[in-house]
Amino acid sequence: MSAPMITPINRVNIRDDVYVLLRSDILRQRYPPGHRFDLDELSQQLQVSRTPVKEALHRLESEGLIQIVPRKGTFVTSIDPKNVAESYDVRLALELFIAPSVVEQITQSAIEDLRAIYQQMRSLLYAEDADDVIERYTDLDQTFHVQIVQVSGNDRLSDVYRTIGGPLQMARLYTGFDIQTYRIVTDPEHEAILCAIEARAVDDLRHALENHIRRAKERVLTLITHNLAHAA
Repeated sequence: MSAPMITPINRVNIRDDVYVLLRSDILRQRYPPGHRFDLDELSQQLQVSRTPVKEALHRLESEGLIQIVPRKGTFVTSIDPKNVAESYDVRLALELFIAPSVVEQITQSAIEDLRAIYQQMRSLLYAEDADDVIERYTDLDQTFHVQIVQVSGNDRLSDVYRTIGGPLQMARLYTGFDIQTYRIVTDPEHEAILCAIEARAVDDLRHALENHIRRAKERVLTLITHNLAHAA
């Protein structure tokens, strides 16, 4: 598959601009799962040196969106049902583990930040152009959960969570954006998580997190299997 047309990067924030552009193109599947990057070609298209391109790719690797394989190349992470299932299991274990710490340590300011993120997500779901906001919505969804994990104060867990979060965001985008499912199912699930945090109710929080993650896993795996079967 030929590489997408790329707008050259401006010279103000080269490193960040390269990262943002490549990340967006991966999530939108302009670079599909398994795509092999050519660093020289990217540099020429973006009209920048190899250094900011390599830095951007390493950032994307830390998010699990690409894989850098020694002596083989740099590839967009493939979407594999087994890996997706295992990532959801790791995510569930992490979020259930940190739930007591979140309830104990979260500040009112952090709760307000989560509420603001949730409101942004909800407004996107009910926007007139809702079908065009998938990338923004999934970014906010990822941020919502990352901020919950960060409340625990465990930096290593936060790093692990970010690494599995990228591929799961890719998987959700790969399966397609069913706006009604997000309105009817996912939105109330996020609200339940937030309400449990606001009430500082650890059992309710663990229940809400488990319900949300298990249902997301089931939904995404069903659609991935369907898409792969039809692509075969």
